[in-house]
Amino acid sequence: MTGFPQVERDDTSAAFYDAAAREELLMQRGPSGTVLPPEARTDPASGSAELEPVTVSGDGVLVSWAVVHRAPLPALADAVPYVSAVVELAEGPWIIVRLVGDTRSLSAGDPVRARFVRSGAPEDPGEVLPVFERVVTGVTS
Repeated sequence: MTGFPQVERDDTSAAFYDAAAREELLMQRGPSGTVLPPEARTDPASGSAELEPVTVSGDGVLVSWAVVHRAPLPALADAVPYVSAVVELAEGPWIIVRLVGDTRSLSAGDPVRARFVRSGAPEDPGEVLPVFERVVTGVTS
């Protein structure tokens, strides 16, 4: 798999990338119990900024997607074409993700699951990133 430019952590993203390195998907939960995406700063139900980290299942459904043919940033030039998608996690929040695997014949509502890939080149690796892949159902081997 190619096209994952090196990603570096900062103080704000450290816990997220530590969880990804353990192949866990880290979101946040507000005092209301609402599970929120990692970039949330307040719980919309309560208005509180007191958010706690919560590991979620990594299961979700495909809401929408777009095939990116023109890199929005120079660092992504080697990645095109790729699929950028909106996924609704089983726990509720919608997140924007990179969809990998067989991306032909996608349909809204397709089940997807998080998997984890290393960013950067083998000789200069970056952080582990969560990406999503469609779950193929009804296939026996």
